[in-house]
Amino acid sequence: MKAAVIEKPGKISIKEIPYPKPGSDEVVIQVKNCGICGTDFHIYNGDYLGSYPIVPGHEISGIVVEVGPDVPGLKIGNRVTADPNIYCGACYFCRTNRPNHCQNWQALGVTRNGGFAEYIAVTYKNVYKIPDNMSFLDAAFIEPVSCIVYGLRRLKIISGDNVLIFGAGPIGMQMAQLVQHGNAASVTITDLNQARLKLAKKLGISKTVLSDDKLSQTLKRIAPLGFDVVIDATGVAKVAEMAVNFVKNTGKIMFFGVCPPEDKVMISPFEIYKRDLEIYGSYALCYTFYPALDLINNGALDVKSIVSNRVSLKDLPMVFKSKKFKNDSMKIMLEIRIY
Repeated sequence: MKAAVIEKPGKISIKEIPYPKPGSDEVVIQVKNCGICGTDFHIYNGDYLGSYPIVPGHEISGIVVEVGPDVPGLKIGNRVTADPNIYCGACYFCRTNRPNHCQNWQALGVTRNGGFAEYIAVTYKNVYKIPDNMSFLDAAFIEPVSCIVYGLRRLKIISGDNVLIFGAGPIGMQMAQLVQHGNAASVTITDLNQARLKLAKKLGISKTVLSDDKLSQTLKRIAPLGFDVVIDATGVAKVAEMAVNFVKNTGKIMFFGVCPPEDKVMISPFEIYKRDLEIYGSYALCYTFYPALDLINNGALDVKSIVSNRVSLKDLPMVFKSKKFKNDSMKIMLEIRIY
């Protein structure tokens, strides 16, 4: 079968690799769609968890084509998605209901071959059936939305909060829609890219602000006392560091975007203490696939509108090597057709 393989940082190619025969507790999924995530770019660049060579891709949807002998509840022909996170179930964090911090964590597309391939083998415990009326494209968004659901459940946004989100990329745009759909009084989103802000307006986001040399005064005018919640969805340390400047006293800050591990930000501990600030991280997801599925299937957010490019397997080397795709695109969706 064909797959995109990152052989080492900076080198990706389309190769023939063995078809993944299922283990006794696994199913084989014929991949239909797989979203391209910032994590995939990080793995390509060599600045994230991962082993090489690796088939990346963890935002998967497809059809079950083979079922292991010890798999209950799934059969050939089922339309499915899959949680890429593989937990041991035996370590301290798994046994205290924090499996996303599993001490033996593995993941499809990160430490095991993922969805940038015609077929993928997945343990049945990670597989979720999708409704007949849900498209494979929509289903490929369940994984990133489930990460956002986990983050928002940690934040506990209160009715009437005013929220600021840095970054109108794919994750920031989905985050903004869900916050807007909830009980926030307003959502303000900022970005360097005017086209992204135009899309945010189309999707009904309360306020959009261009990140230019007037950003600070514009945000201060919108919220003179600061925002109740500030979320960084850029993964850029210099942007994340700005959050303290715009959060209200007693407010909340969340670092959601993935900064490179070596990056640092400077924050005054005295200011955190004096202003009663709360700072949150949000790592991956924690059994939040079902609520994410329901949010998408019930129309709580529009995921199709943030897909800017649909590509095939043969296009992937060009996608990863081109700065234009990484910097200027919204969601890039891999569509796999097997002939």
